[in-house]
Amino acid sequence: MIKRYIQSQIGKKQLVAISGLALVLFVMFHLSANLLLFLGPDYFNFFPELMHSTGIGLRFIEAGLASVFFAHIGLTVALVRQNRKARDHQYQTVDTSNRSIATRLMPYTGTLLLLFLAFHINDFVLQDHFGSKSMVAGESLGLYGLVYNAFANPFRVGLYVLGVFSLGFHLSHGIQSVVQTLGYHHPQYTPIIKHLSRGLGVLVAVLFASIPFYFSYINAIGCCYVS
Repeated sequence: MIKRYIQSQIGKKQLVAISGLALVLFVMFHLSANLLLFLGPDYFNFFPELMHSTGIGLRFIEAGLASVFFAHIGLTVALVRQNRKARDHQYQTVDTSNRSIATRLMPYTGTLLLLFLAFHINDFVLQDHFGSKSMVAGESLGLYGLVYNAFANPFRVGLYVLGVFSLGFHLSHGIQSVVQTLGYHHPQYTPIIKHLSRGLGVLVAVLFASIPFYFSYINAIGCCYVS
């Protein structure tokens, strides 16, 4: 019964929506933690150090997040293939002129997000948080130092900004898709939800993008970090 549900189109849609919602919640949590960068290394480093102190607990959290992420991607790919296969048996042309920009850009924003995530993990997860890349003015600043030094590189700043704006587009469409897939539709409230999701997508992108611009600026003027 479970296998049949997962193989069905509606089952895949609902699981994509639920996993997407879980990822949206993670993005909001991740953004909140990242905004502590503006308060300096002591505030920002407290949370990652606390997480690492949990030891195996952190590994379970990472494994759970990775499972949700890969399930979301795998189910989305399977759903796209299923939809394309179904259209191959139809002779009419599907009108896509009324699809939103975010919807039409989903394949591209999804691909950009995968590339961005690979760079992001390499820059901030796989690196030694107390190695040479964390050094600022002769002092190791932990993960804060990695961020500080990474965004001295204009290439990484540009890649990060492109990635987070792709995230904003993806998130905007994802929220609308979750609401629609879970069966909620109201002539009065559905347009409001669409506007709110677009606004949230822009807000998330702008707040994330403010981080590399901030560090790029203080590196350019040679200003010290906030202590």
